[in-house]
Amino acid sequence: MQEYVSAVNVLLKVASGRSLDYAIGSGDSPLSRQIAYGVLRNFYSLSACLEQLVKKPIAEKNQDIELLILAGIYSIDSLNRPAHASVNFAVDAAVGLKKPWAKQLTNGVLRNYQRQKSTLLDKISDDREAVTNHPLWLLHRIEAAYADQTEHIVAANQVEPPMTLRVNVRQTNRDDYLELLAGAGIAARPGELATTSIYLETPRPVDALPGFADGLASVQDEASQMIPGLLNLQGGQRVLDACAAPGGKTCAILETHDDIQLTALDKEAKRAAIIHDNLRRLKLTCDVKAGDLLQHQPDELYDRILLDVPCSATGIIRRHPDIKLLRLDSDIDKLAATQEELLAKAWSLLCTNGELLYSTCSILPNENQGIVERFVQSHTDARILPIDSDAGISSPEGLQLLPTTGGSDGFFFSRLQKVQP
Repeated sequence: MQEYVSAVNVLLKVASGRSLDYAIGSGDSPLSRQIAYGVLRNFYSLSACLEQLVKKPIAEKNQDIELLILAGIYSIDSLNRPAHASVNFAVDAAVGLKKPWAKQLTNGVLRNYQRQKSTLLDKISDDREAVTNHPLWLLHRIEAAYADQTEHIVAANQVEPPMTLRVNVRQTNRDDYLELLAGAGIAARPGELATTSIYLETPRPVDALPGFADGLASVQDEASQMIPGLLNLQGGQRVLDACAAPGGKTCAILETHDDIQLTALDKEAKRAAIIHDNLRRLKLTCDVKAGDLLQHQPDELYDRILLDVPCSATGIIRRHPDIKLLRLDSDIDKLAATQEELLAKAWSLLCTNGELLYSTCSILPNENQGIVERFVQSHTDARILPIDSDAGISSPEGLQLLPTTGGSDGFFFSRLQKVQP
């Protein structure tokens, strides 16, 4: 019962606009997390089924009961236990939510779902949101950009993501760490995009990973592990990681280049504190600052800048299924305006002949190729540098990785050099 109560409380926070990362607490069990993730991943199909099962919509004041029923439907289909057990636990959870009157409603809807499942799926088969579990606005944007790959992108967004590690090459190497994993009975394979990447066959708690506490490895998607190589770093350079928290990219850069002067900047002090935690575990040091990039005024210009801008995060939906509910179509233009402002500011901090790496975890051209194209057109001192890669989709503006590229998330990279106008 308690796992349903916990999952519903998480889902209520997401429904109020909070991110899933914020909503999940340390006290939420693995099962309650699975249920919360499952409901969000399949929200549109679950909601369409519920709509067919009730005579009138459940009142907004009883949103917790609506979410409880969605959790029950998900559990019937997806948990490795008898369906009747999922029904009973969900019914009991109505009491845990202090709404015992909802036991009968929950029980009736869930048992009707069991009896009518095949018929319900037929009824919603023409509902594109329900079939794809994506909002229509996002489907339309994906189709406009990747008409022949939309089905594959949508399918990739619906699967649970792999657990990917970054080996700390200051302390070990990938082959040796693969041996350590094998010795611990953990099946793994090397990645293909980054020489530091390892994919686990089955996700594990980090404290089960050999040497994790001592900094031998970190959890990081393979696409973002490409960043140190794309920055074209050289010893002695002044480097800015402009939107650095939680610090994964900062640490990846320092692990491969220990002779640079790196500043890690983030707008939020609490998030900047997380960078310190990651640096400490990995035995790394750099200058961490809490502050707004738009107000940042260094004593000297930078030789290299990593600008990983805030974005729609449409490339990491499989890790953050709440994005499908929290993002709106109108957000994309707003985000693009912010991205352009940040890029212009970061450019002003870059020295002549310096290089800037623009990156997002978005797959939408409005936030990627479109931003870079407009920036270069309006800045005569900007030149796009090539990215040599057999992966993803290359364009004049940069490299787009999709969540269908190997095991990586969806990422965009563009290398820009400041030249004499």
